[in-house]
Amino acid sequence: MVRVLGIAFGVLAAAVAATSCGSEHGARSAEARPPSLLTECGSLYSGFKAEPLWLETSDGVRLYAIEAGRGPTTVVLAHQGLSNLCDTIDYAKTLLASGLRIVAFDFRGNGLSQRPTQNALALGRDLAAAVARAHDNGAEHVFLIGASMGGAAAVQNSAGLPVAGIVSLSGTRLWSGFGINKPGARALRAPLLYIGSRDDSPPPWTKPARLSAQPARRTSAVSSTPERFTVGSSFRARRRAPGHAP
Repeated sequence: MVRVLGIAFGVLAAAVAATSCGSEHGARSAEARPPSLLTECGSLYSGFKAEPLWLETSDGVRLYAIEAGRGPTTVVLAHQGLSNLCDTIDYAKTLLASGLRIVAFDFRGNGLSQRPTQNALALGRDLAAAVARAHDNGAEHVFLIGASMGGAAAVQNSAGLPVAGIVSLSGTRLWSGFGINKPGARALRAPLLYIGSRDDSPPPWTKPARLSAQPARRTSAVSSTPERFTVGSSFRARRRAPGHAP
């Protein structure tokens, strides 16, 4: 396993033994049969076995999602901006091979999910629906991992969700037009691990200071010196020698 995502998985494994949480959120499944993963991702992941489903958010938005795996611990995967859940599948394979269950979904307005005319940037409601699905399926521990936009949404929009921990890959604040930075990182109660690369702007070691209202034990920065790591479009980390262009 690559070093960066290995760190994230190590945090998950350590926290599972000590953390449990309940669910106060309900997710409703829409009645229409969801399309197959082949429709969403094409033949690239034709061998990946997952159950497609619809989630319905608290404001009635239908989200396309998949779930796979078995076990008491579920990881909810939140994709990056201008993308869809297909970006998360490579890392989902790693989680499944480690005995974890996964739920991945398309944010509203992305992939096969509905594009609402109102509340188009209410990403927190999408996170809530996915987390609720995990708990409804009997998960004892739910972790939330997001990349870029998905990571920023996890930091900014997941306060109050019944999760055991949050991992953000190169994302702490949502850009204009991609989401709303409320209720914000200061409202988080779950442990947060932030992972970034030296190519991030601003650099990852400056991010905890921007979340300084939280206790230090809840916010971590990982510097990838002397090598550089960048989080790829499919939750994979690409390793490069110093001096090489990204």
